[in-house]
Amino acid sequence: MPPIDSIDRRTDVAFLLFQYAETIEGVTKLQKLLFLIEQETEFFQAYQEDIAFEFAPYKMGPFSEYVYEEIEFLLSLNAIESEPLDRAISNDNNATLAEKRFSITPKGQKIASELEKQLEAKYRQELRTVVDTYNRMGLTKLLEYVYREYPSFAAESEILDELDVESGPV
Repeated sequence: MPPIDSIDRRTDVAFLLFQYAETIEGVTKLQKLLFLIEQETEFFQAYQEDIAFEFAPYKMGPFSEYVYEEIEFLLSLNAIESEPLDRAISNDNNATLAEKRFSITPKGQKIASELEKQLEAKYRQELRTVVDTYNRMGLTKLLEYVYREYPSFAAESEILDELDVESGPV
């Protein structure tokens, strides 16, 4: 494997996310975790030009088609693997991925650890904190948080009425 000398693409962010999360339940949660990395980290501000997923409001809140591309790419590399979830909230474009649990493989860990070496310590800690905080949440609680904190991204939501989100401008 050639040496990794910079973080310069969306795939790199996905690798780092899986490095810290290890397992993510469903593409909806993956979408929200990547969205929160973009919204709540200095890391994103530092690398924004190269790594933006270009999220937009959609059926389940912030959505980027690029997330599906990255999942498919990481699966094809055998950097992550998937297994069926027992349960899922799924109104996503691709129900097959929405109902999967994604886990980083040893190959993926090797690549991600090389990417991690490119990060300043403050960005490593910042990413770990965001992932640890939000990946622990159940999907419903995570969606409620995202909708409450980023109401403009809930504008197209099909499930807003089902969630415990205080009324506000959406």
